[in-house]
Amino acid sequence: MRGQQTASWAALPAQPPPLLIALFPDPAVQAAIEAHRADWWWPRGHRCPPAHRLHLTLLCLETQDDALEVRLGDALATVPMQPFELALDTSCTWRNDVSVLQPADHPCLRALHDEVLRAARGAGLVVPRPGWVPHITIARQSECAARPPRFAPIRWQVREFRLVRSHRGPVFRHELLARYPARC
Repeated sequence: MRGQQTASWAALPAQPPPLLIALFPDPAVQAAIEAHRADWWWPRGHRCPPAHRLHLTLLCLETQDDALEVRLGDALATVPMQPFELALDTSCTWRNDVSVLQPADHPCLRALHDEVLRAARGAGLVVPRPGWVPHITIARQSECAARPPRFAPIRWQVREFRLVRSHRGPVFRHELLARYPARC
């Protein structure tokens, strides 16, 4: 019986990887985040995402069909975005053992998030609006990690947001689907 259950699970169609709408730091900001991470004390077993995968999620969407993905891409192209500068000035470990770097509150970041939600809803997605806390995950499984007592804020010139497919599994990667540059 157990073998039959395993076989039926294997026959289920694989779910498409989730879509992320996110801000991705440039190489200089990635290097600054890496330098900040190097100043932490990390517990055994923690995991840090590689620098090229660091991002600040605006919206994560599970399992979308191709038609909805196309509508979403078109809707995101209408999102107004001005370039702005974030200051990554707070780091901590949350109760779920995820360590993060957070930006100072910025009205342009909040406005961009609101516009992305509006566009996603306009594309036909049901998007709940839970309490969004902008952050970059710098480590997981980091219970008892010790952050540096002080650090200089990391300045980040935000010039675009991206739509990516987030492939999970043994080889985790982000597949770029579209870039949406700021309009000056």
